[in-house]
Amino acid sequence: MAQSIQQHKINQTLSKLALMIMASFISFTLPTSAHSTPKASPYQTHTSIHQAAIDYMQTHIQNRYAQAATITSGKLDARLRLKACDKPLHAFLPKGSRDIGQTTVGVRCTGSKAWSLHVPIRVSMYKNIAVSAKLLNRGQLLQKSDIKLKNVDLATLPQGYIDDLNDLIGQKLKRRLSPGTAFTPNSVEKPERVKRGQRVTILARSGSMEVRMTGKALAGGAIGDRIRVVNIKSKKKREGIITQSGEVKVDL
Repeated sequence: MAQSIQQHKINQTLSKLALMIMASFISFTLPTSAHSTPKASPYQTHTSIHQAAIDYMQTHIQNRYAQAATITSGKLDARLRLKACDKPLHAFLPKGSRDIGQTTVGVRCTGSKAWSLHVPIRVSMYKNIAVSAKLLNRGQLLQKSDIKLKNVDLATLPQGYIDDLNDLIGQKLKRRLSPGTAFTPNSVEKPERVKRGQRVTILARSGSMEVRMTGKALAGGAIGDRIRVVNIKSKKKREGIITQSGEVKVDL
């Protein structure tokens, strides 16, 4: 019985000692954790720079094209250290930069420690554009059956695109196109309606009065082109516009 009481006292003593040690540890560590705050980095984070570029480009694309785009930012050099800006970052599109595909967005700090850099980004935007419906040969005059619409990422079309089928009908193909190839402004041209040296009808108009006379084209051209012609009888040279019918309309 005496031994049991003695063991109980020892256990109580050990428990008190453990509580004292724990209390001492808490009182020692609490002030440190309670009053320590992480120091703000003296450098601008790469994440904030990327976000400034992406936010700017999203607004630019929406304002210009009125549709959404997928915008991804490329990596900055891990060694890049720019002083933290004390003003909101300002993003801009550098002069001559594309706004679709692989391009760059400028980001600058206009604060007390100014800096500026270009951030590489990629803008992907899908749109229905005109592509060749089948194999088409150079010199071919395009018909509606030669053209179809296809949803394409405009980032893959650095040479441009055409999205209205009617703009292509009747155009002359400047090069051979395989099926599914996008039409670009440089892949077609207006067919020549009048050839150089060809006899043409000169249509002279003044108000409601029209006079037709025979002339000769001094240059070739397509419908809507302005060329010089000479009146066969009077030898006078005039400049006019080629009409759908092949006449050259001049103003008196």
